[in-house]
Amino acid sequence: MDSVDSDAQRLLGLIVKAAQLDARQFAERHDLMRQASALLWWLEPGSPPRTIANLLSCLSLPLEQWLDSRLRQGYEGALQFADEPTMLCSAIALETNPRLGWDRVQQTVKKVRDLCRTRTHGDDEYRLFRMFLIEHGVVDADSSLDFLIPLQVSFNSLYELIPQHLIHSGYIYLCPSCGWPMEIHHRAVSCGAQWCEQTVGIFQWMGDDLVSVRTSWVIHPVTAKNKYRLVPALWALTLIPGLLEMRLRDGIARLGISAELWPDVDQADLRFTVNDRTYSLDAKVWNSPRNLGLHLLDTPPTGAIYIIPDYQRQHSDSLNEQCSPKQIKSESQCLRWVKELCQR
Repeated sequence: MDSVDSDAQRLLGLIVKAAQLDARQFAERHDLMRQASALLWWLEPGSPPRTIANLLSCLSLPLEQWLDSRLRQGYEGALQFADEPTMLCSAIALETNPRLGWDRVQQTVKKVRDLCRTRTHGDDEYRLFRMFLIEHGVVDADSSLDFLIPLQVSFNSLYELIPQHLIHSGYIYLCPSCGWPMEIHHRAVSCGAQWCEQTVGIFQWMGDDLVSVRTSWVIHPVTAKNKYRLVPALWALTLIPGLLEMRLRDGIARLGISAELWPDVDQADLRFTVNDRTYSLDAKVWNSPRNLGLHLLDTPPTGAIYIIPDYQRQHSDSLNEQCSPKQIKSESQCLRWVKELCQR
Protein backbone atom coordinates (compact mmCIF):
# COMPACT_ATOMS: atom_id res chain seq x y z
CA MET A 1 0.00 0.00 0.00
CA ASP A 2 1.53 3.35 -1.05
CA SER A 3 1.52 6.44 1.14
CA VAL A 4 -1.54 7.99 -0.55
CA ASP A 5 -3.59 4.82 -0.01
CA SER A 6 -2.40 4.60 3.58
CA ASP A 7 -3.28 8.23 4.30
CA ALA A 8 -6.64 7.88 2.53
CA GLN A 9 -7.47 4.79 4.60
CA ARG A 10 -6.57 6.63 7.79
CA LEU A 11 -8.58 9.73 6.81
CA LEU A 12 -11.66 7.72 5.88
CA GLY A 13 -11.35 5.77 9.11
CA LEU A 14 -11.36 8.96 11.20
CA ILE A 15 -14.33 10.45 9.35
CA VAL A 16 -16.35 7.22 9.46
CA LYS A 17 -15.74 6.75 13.18
CA ALA A 18 -17.00 10.28 13.79
CA ALA A 19 -20.09 9.66 11.63
CA GLN A 20 -20.89 6.46 13.54
CA LEU A 21 -20.81 8.19 16.94
CA ASP A 22 -23.95 9.54 18.55
CA ALA A 23 -24.20 13.33 18.30
CA ARG A 24 -24.18 13.41 22.11
CA GLN A 25 -20.64 12.03 22.08
CA PHE A 26 -19.49 15.58 21.49
CA ALA A 27 -15.91 15.34 22.77
CA GLU A 28 -15.12 12.08 20.95
CA ARG A 29 -16.46 13.38 17.63
CA HIS A 30 -14.54 16.63 17.93
CA ASP A 31 -11.31 14.78 18.69
CA LEU A 32 -11.71 12.59 15.60
CA MET A 33 -12.53 15.60 13.44
CA ARG A 34 -9.55 17.49 14.81
CA GLN A 35 -7.32 14.63 13.68
CA ALA A 36 -9.07 14.49 10.30
CA SER A 37 -8.64 18.25 9.83
CA ALA A 38 -4.91 18.04 10.56
CA LEU A 39 -4.47 15.09 8.19
CA LEU A 40 -6.41 16.85 5.42
CA TRP A 41 -4.24 19.94 5.80
CA TRP A 42 -1.16 17.72 5.53
CA LEU A 43 -2.54 16.08 2.38
CA GLU A 44 -3.73 19.34 0.82
CA PRO A 45 -1.17 21.94 1.95
CA GLY A 46 -2.33 24.46 -0.66
CA SER A 47 -5.87 24.53 0.72
CA PRO A 48 -6.98 26.33 3.89
CA PRO A 49 -7.45 24.04 6.91
CA ARG A 50 -11.00 22.82 7.45
CA THR A 51 -12.67 23.65 10.73
CA ILE A 52 -14.22 20.95 12.88
CA ALA A 53 -17.66 22.53 12.33
CA ASN A 54 -17.16 22.41 8.57
CA LEU A 55 -16.15 18.77 8.61
CA LEU A 56 -19.11 17.83 10.80
CA SER A 57 -21.48 19.55 8.38
CA CYS A 58 -19.85 17.66 5.51
CA LEU A 59 -20.90 14.30 6.96
CA SER A 60 -24.39 14.76 5.53
CA LEU A 61 -23.07 15.77 2.09
CA PRO A 62 -21.95 13.34 -0.64
CA LEU A 63 -18.24 12.63 -0.31
CA GLU A 64 -17.69 13.55 -3.93
CA GLN A 65 -18.75 17.13 -3.15
CA TRP A 66 -16.06 17.83 -0.58
CA LEU A 67 -13.32 15.21 -0.68
CA ASP A 68 -10.71 14.87 -3.43
CA SER A 69 -11.18 11.79 -5.62
CA ARG A 70 -7.71 10.41 -4.77
CA LEU A 71 -8.73 10.35 -1.09
CA ARG A 72 -12.26 8.94 -1.52
CA GLN A 73 -10.97 5.55 -2.76
CA GLY A 74 -13.96 5.32 -5.12
CA TYR A 75 -16.65 5.91 -2.50
CA GLU A 76 -19.64 8.13 -3.29
CA GLY A 77 -22.55 9.27 -1.14
CA ALA A 78 -23.17 10.75 2.30
CA LEU A 79 -22.00 9.25 5.58
CA GLN A 80 -24.91 10.53 7.66
CA PHE A 81 -28.59 11.27 7.25
CA ALA A 82 -30.63 12.85 10.04
CA ASP A 83 -27.65 12.31 12.39
CA GLU A 84 -27.74 8.56 11.67
CA PRO A 85 -24.87 6.76 9.88
CA THR A 86 -25.77 5.57 6.39
CA MET A 87 -24.99 2.12 5.04
CA LEU A 88 -22.19 3.68 3.01
CA CYS A 89 -20.64 4.59 6.34
CA SER A 90 -20.81 0.94 7.42
CA ALA A 91 -19.49 -0.25 4.05
CA ILE A 92 -16.42 1.97 4.30
CA ALA A 93 -15.77 0.78 7.86
CA LEU A 94 -15.93 -2.86 6.72
CA GLU A 95 -13.91 -2.41 3.54
CA THR A 96 -11.13 -0.32 5.02
CA ASN A 97 -10.76 -2.88 7.79
CA PRO A 98 -12.09 -6.19 6.40
CA ARG A 99 -10.59 -8.12 9.30
CA LEU A 100 -12.83 -6.16 11.66
CA GLY A 101 -15.82 -6.99 9.48
CA TRP A 102 -14.98 -10.68 9.53
CA ASP A 103 -14.54 -10.57 13.29
CA ARG A 104 -18.12 -9.33 13.52
CA VAL A 105 -19.53 -12.27 11.60
CA GLN A 106 -17.15 -15.11 12.44
CA GLN A 107 -18.98 -15.85 15.69
CA THR A 108 -21.95 -16.90 13.57
CA VAL A 109 -20.92 -17.84 10.02
CA LYS A 110 -17.52 -19.30 10.96
CA LYS A 111 -18.99 -21.12 13.95
CA VAL A 112 -21.71 -22.67 11.78
CA ARG A 113 -19.20 -23.53 9.06
CA ASP A 114 -16.82 -25.24 11.48
CA LEU A 115 -19.65 -27.14 13.12
CA CYS A 116 -21.10 -28.27 9.79
CA ARG A 117 -17.72 -29.66 8.75
CA THR A 118 -18.07 -32.19 11.57
CA ARG A 119 -21.65 -33.24 10.75
CA THR A 120 -22.81 -36.00 8.42
CA HIS A 121 -25.09 -33.70 6.42
CA GLY A 122 -23.11 -30.58 7.15
CA ASP A 123 -22.80 -29.49 3.53
CA ASP A 124 -26.59 -29.37 3.14
CA GLU A 125 -27.10 -27.75 6.55
CA TYR A 126 -24.56 -25.04 5.82
CA ARG A 127 -26.09 -24.35 2.42
CA LEU A 128 -29.55 -24.06 4.03
CA PHE A 129 -28.16 -21.61 6.57
CA ARG A 130 -26.47 -19.41 3.95
CA MET A 131 -29.51 -19.44 1.68
CA PHE A 132 -31.74 -18.45 4.58
CA LEU A 133 -29.61 -15.40 5.32
CA ILE A 134 -29.60 -14.34 1.67
CA GLU A 135 -33.36 -14.76 1.30
CA HIS A 136 -34.37 -13.22 4.65
CA GLY A 137 -33.06 -9.70 5.05
CA VAL A 138 -36.04 -9.15 7.35
CA VAL A 139 -37.85 -11.76 9.44
CA ASP A 140 -40.89 -11.80 11.69
CA ALA A 141 -40.18 -12.45 15.35
CA ASP A 142 -42.74 -15.26 15.22
CA SER A 143 -41.06 -17.06 12.31
CA SER A 144 -40.07 -20.64 12.87
CA LEU A 145 -36.27 -20.80 12.95
CA ASP A 146 -35.98 -24.23 14.50
CA PHE A 147 -33.32 -25.25 12.00
CA LEU A 148 -30.93 -22.87 13.81
CA ILE A 149 -31.06 -24.88 17.03
CA PRO A 150 -28.82 -27.80 15.91
CA LEU A 151 -26.43 -25.23 14.42
CA GLN A 152 -26.11 -23.58 17.86
CA VAL A 153 -27.02 -20.15 16.49
CA SER A 154 -29.05 -17.65 18.48
CA PHE A 155 -31.61 -15.37 16.84
CA ASN A 156 -29.97 -12.27 18.35
CA SER A 157 -26.63 -13.07 16.71
CA LEU A 158 -28.31 -12.82 13.31
CA TYR A 159 -31.05 -10.21 13.61
CA GLU A 160 -31.62 -6.87 15.32
CA LEU A 161 -34.46 -4.42 15.87
CA ILE A 162 -35.16 -2.20 12.87
CA PRO A 163 -33.96 1.36 13.63
CA GLN A 164 -36.73 3.89 14.09
CA HIS A 165 -35.50 6.17 11.29
CA LEU A 166 -36.29 3.38 8.80
CA ILE A 167 -39.92 3.18 9.96
CA HIS A 168 -42.61 5.44 8.48
CA SER A 169 -45.99 5.53 10.28
CA GLY A 170 -45.45 1.99 11.54
CA TYR A 171 -44.34 0.60 8.18
CA ILE A 172 -41.10 -0.33 6.45
CA TYR A 173 -40.35 -0.51 2.73
CA LEU A 174 -38.24 -3.49 1.69
CA CYS A 175 -35.62 -3.32 -1.05
CA PRO A 176 -36.82 -5.53 -3.92
CA SER A 177 -33.25 -6.73 -4.46
CA CYS A 178 -31.99 -7.69 -1.00
CA GLY A 179 -35.13 -7.48 1.17
CA TRP A 180 -33.59 -5.06 3.68
CA PRO A 181 -35.49 -1.98 4.94
CA MET A 182 -34.84 1.04 2.74
CA GLU A 183 -33.74 4.46 4.00
CA ILE A 184 -37.10 6.03 3.30
CA HIS A 185 -36.39 9.58 4.43
CA HIS A 186 -33.90 10.22 1.65
CA ARG A 187 -34.98 12.03 -1.48
CA ALA A 188 -33.61 9.11 -3.49
CA VAL A 189 -34.70 6.01 -1.59
CA SER A 190 -32.69 2.79 -1.46
CA CYS A 191 -31.38 0.28 1.06
CA GLY A 192 -27.93 1.85 0.78
CA ALA A 193 -26.24 -1.03 -1.05
CA GLN A 194 -24.41 -0.04 -4.21
CA TRP A 195 -25.31 -3.46 -5.63
CA CYS A 196 -29.04 -2.81 -5.21
CA GLU A 197 -28.88 0.74 -6.54
CA GLN A 198 -27.11 -0.53 -9.65
CA THR A 199 -29.28 -3.61 -10.23
CA VAL A 200 -32.81 -2.44 -9.35
CA GLY A 201 -32.28 1.32 -9.24
CA ILE A 202 -33.51 3.90 -6.76
CA PHE A 203 -36.98 4.93 -5.67
CA GLN A 204 -38.77 8.22 -5.13
CA TRP A 205 -41.88 9.34 -3.32
CA MET A 206 -44.82 10.28 -5.54
CA GLY A 207 -47.43 11.43 -3.07
CA ASP A 208 -47.85 8.54 -0.65
CA ASP A 209 -46.40 5.96 -3.05
CA LEU A 210 -42.79 4.86 -3.23
CA VAL A 211 -42.09 4.37 -6.94
CA SER A 212 -39.18 2.87 -8.87
CA VAL A 213 -37.45 5.49 -11.00
CA ARG A 214 -36.43 2.78 -13.47
CA THR A 215 -39.64 0.75 -13.83
CA SER A 216 -42.41 2.82 -12.16
CA TRP A 217 -43.23 -0.14 -9.92
CA VAL A 218 -44.78 0.78 -6.59
CA ILE A 219 -43.13 -0.59 -3.46
CA HIS A 220 -45.84 -1.54 -0.99
CA PRO A 221 -45.31 -0.97 2.75
CA VAL A 222 -44.90 -3.81 5.23
CA THR A 223 -45.83 -3.49 8.88
CA ALA A 224 -42.78 -3.02 11.08
CA LYS A 225 -44.44 -4.76 14.03
CA ASN A 226 -42.41 -7.76 15.23
CA LYS A 227 -39.97 -7.35 12.33
CA TYR A 228 -36.20 -7.68 12.69
CA ARG A 229 -33.46 -7.04 10.13
CA LEU A 230 -30.26 -8.96 9.48
CA VAL A 231 -27.36 -7.34 11.33
CA PRO A 232 -25.42 -4.95 9.05
CA ALA A 233 -22.18 -6.96 8.92
CA LEU A 234 -24.03 -10.12 7.80
CA TRP A 235 -26.05 -8.08 5.29
CA ALA A 236 -22.91 -6.55 3.78
CA LEU A 237 -20.62 -9.59 3.91
CA THR A 238 -23.06 -12.46 3.39
CA LEU A 239 -26.39 -11.36 1.90
CA ILE A 240 -25.22 -8.88 -0.74
CA PRO A 241 -22.37 -11.07 -2.12
CA GLY A 242 -24.82 -13.98 -2.01
CA LEU A 243 -27.00 -12.23 -4.59
CA LEU A 244 -24.07 -12.24 -7.04
CA GLU A 245 -23.25 -15.83 -6.14
CA MET A 246 -26.79 -16.95 -7.00
CA ARG A 247 -26.77 -14.98 -10.26
CA LEU A 248 -23.53 -16.70 -11.23
CA ARG A 249 -24.97 -20.10 -10.36
CA ASP A 250 -28.06 -19.43 -12.46
CA GLY A 251 -26.07 -17.98 -15.36
CA ILE A 252 -23.78 -21.00 -15.45
CA ALA A 253 -26.79 -23.32 -15.25
CA ARG A 254 -28.22 -21.69 -18.40
CA LEU A 255 -25.07 -22.86 -20.17
CA GLY A 256 -25.89 -26.43 -19.21
CA ILE A 257 -23.33 -26.64 -16.37
CA SER A 258 -24.21 -27.35 -12.75
CA ALA A 259 -22.50 -24.99 -10.31
CA GLU A 260 -22.50 -25.82 -6.60
CA LEU A 261 -22.79 -23.06 -4.02
CA TRP A 262 -20.38 -23.19 -1.05
CA PRO A 263 -19.10 -26.71 -1.80
CA ASP A 264 -17.50 -28.78 0.95
CA VAL A 265 -18.87 -26.35 3.53
CA ASP A 266 -17.58 -23.12 2.01
CA GLN A 267 -14.32 -24.17 0.39
CA ALA A 268 -15.36 -21.78 -2.40
CA ASP A 269 -18.34 -19.60 -3.26
CA LEU A 270 -19.08 -21.66 -6.38
CA ARG A 271 -17.52 -24.70 -7.98
CA PHE A 272 -18.23 -26.27 -11.36
CA THR A 273 -16.63 -28.80 -13.68
CA VAL A 274 -16.15 -28.53 -17.44
CA ASN A 275 -14.39 -31.18 -19.53
CA ASP A 276 -13.14 -32.99 -16.41
CA ARG A 277 -11.56 -29.83 -14.98
CA THR A 278 -12.93 -28.16 -11.85
CA TYR A 279 -13.01 -24.40 -11.34
CA SER A 280 -13.75 -22.29 -8.26
CA LEU A 281 -15.24 -18.79 -8.13
CA ASP A 282 -15.16 -16.21 -5.33
CA ALA A 283 -17.72 -13.39 -5.60
CA LYS A 284 -16.66 -9.95 -4.35
CA VAL A 285 -19.16 -7.09 -3.98
CA TRP A 286 -17.24 -4.10 -2.66
CA ASN A 287 -18.02 -0.40 -3.00
CA SER A 288 -14.37 0.45 -3.64
CA PRO A 289 -12.51 -1.53 -6.32
CA ARG A 290 -9.30 0.12 -5.09
CA ASN A 291 -9.76 -1.23 -1.57
CA LEU A 292 -10.79 -4.61 -2.96
CA GLY A 293 -7.48 -4.72 -4.81
CA LEU A 294 -5.56 -3.90 -1.64
CA HIS A 295 -7.49 -6.64 0.18
CA LEU A 296 -6.76 -9.23 -2.54
CA LEU A 297 -3.07 -8.38 -2.44
CA ASP A 298 -3.05 -9.47 1.21
CA THR A 299 -5.16 -12.59 0.54
CA PRO A 300 -3.30 -15.91 0.20
CA PRO A 301 -3.84 -17.48 -3.27
CA THR A 302 -6.54 -20.16 -3.40
CA GLY A 303 -6.76 -20.82 -7.13
CA ALA A 304 -10.24 -19.29 -7.26
CA ILE A 305 -11.17 -16.70 -9.87
CA TYR A 306 -12.58 -13.53 -8.31
CA ILE A 307 -15.82 -12.19 -9.75
CA ILE A 308 -16.97 -8.57 -9.43
CA PRO A 309 -20.32 -7.03 -10.47
CA ASP A 310 -20.79 -5.91 -14.05
CA TYR A 311 -21.20 -2.29 -13.03
CA GLN A 312 -17.52 -2.42 -11.99
CA ARG A 313 -16.27 -4.23 -15.09
CA GLN A 314 -14.25 -1.17 -16.15
CA HIS A 315 -12.00 -1.92 -13.16
CA SER A 316 -11.24 -5.54 -14.06
CA ASP A 317 -8.10 -4.73 -16.06
CA SER A 318 -6.59 -2.53 -13.35
CA LEU A 319 -7.48 -5.10 -10.68
CA ASN A 320 -5.82 -7.88 -12.69
CA GLU A 321 -2.71 -5.75 -13.07
CA GLN A 322 -2.73 -4.80 -9.40
CA CYS A 323 -3.34 -8.33 -8.10
CA SER A 324 -1.48 -10.54 -10.61
CA PRO A 325 -1.29 -13.56 -10.74
CA LYS A 326 -4.80 -13.62 -9.25
CA GLN A 327 -7.55 -13.44 -11.87
CA ILE A 328 -10.48 -11.01 -11.64
CA LYS A 329 -13.46 -11.04 -14.01
CA SER A 330 -16.80 -9.26 -14.09
CA GLU A 331 -20.00 -11.33 -14.01
CA SER A 332 -20.54 -11.12 -17.79
CA GLN A 333 -16.85 -11.77 -18.49
CA CYS A 334 -17.07 -14.86 -16.29
CA LEU A 335 -20.12 -16.21 -18.11
CA ARG A 336 -18.50 -15.64 -21.52
CA TRP A 337 -15.40 -17.46 -20.26
CA VAL A 338 -17.48 -20.42 -19.03
CA LYS A 339 -19.27 -20.52 -22.39
CA GLU A 340 -15.90 -20.67 -24.16
CA LEU A 341 -14.81 -23.51 -21.87
CA CYS A 342 -17.92 -25.46 -22.85
CA GLN A 343 -17.17 -25.01 -26.56
CA ARG A 344 -13.62 -26.36 -26.39
